Amino acid sequence: MAQTISHRAGWDADAESVYRVLVDADHLEARLKELGGKDPALLERTVDDSGARLKLRHSVDVQFLPSVMRKFTGGDLVLDRVETWTPEAGGGYRGTFEVTVRGLPGKLTGRQSLHDVEGGSESTVDGSAEVPVPFVAGKIESVVNEQVGALLDAEDEFTRRWMAEH
Repeated sequence: MAQTISHRAGWDADAESVYRVLVDADHLEARLKELGGKDPALLERTVDDSGARLKLRHSVDVQFLPSVMRKFTGGDLVLDRVETWTPEAGGGYRGTFEVTVRGLPGKLTGRQSLHDVEGGSESTVDGSAEVPVPFVAGKIESVVNEQVGALLDAEDEFTRRWMAEH
């Protein structure tokens, strides 16, 4: 059975300002350098009036993984992540995300949004991890969700610092 992930973040800036930072190449490169683990990369970045498509690579050092994960990954947990963003007619942005883990079957998929709220904006990420491996699927899904949740928290903090400094 798939495990769900839900992440919310409040921002002191409007959705348009936050979106511009979230898809900015300099911000993405700096964020990956600080938080992306070994060999992080911005593999694709397409931004135009119709929205954005981002493909990023992150990794988690093998020492932080339970043994059940090491059997499949053979080393570090390498996350390939694709995000899309599309502007909404009434303001804000909606999109999708997909995270695959090298060496593991299955993926983490879901929807994301960014909308103005009183005093700023709010971003949401809702999805589920599904790993079709008998007996250990729940444990692997739990680790993937935990690692992605921690990454999202760290990215939010990095983005707040970036916005304050730039």
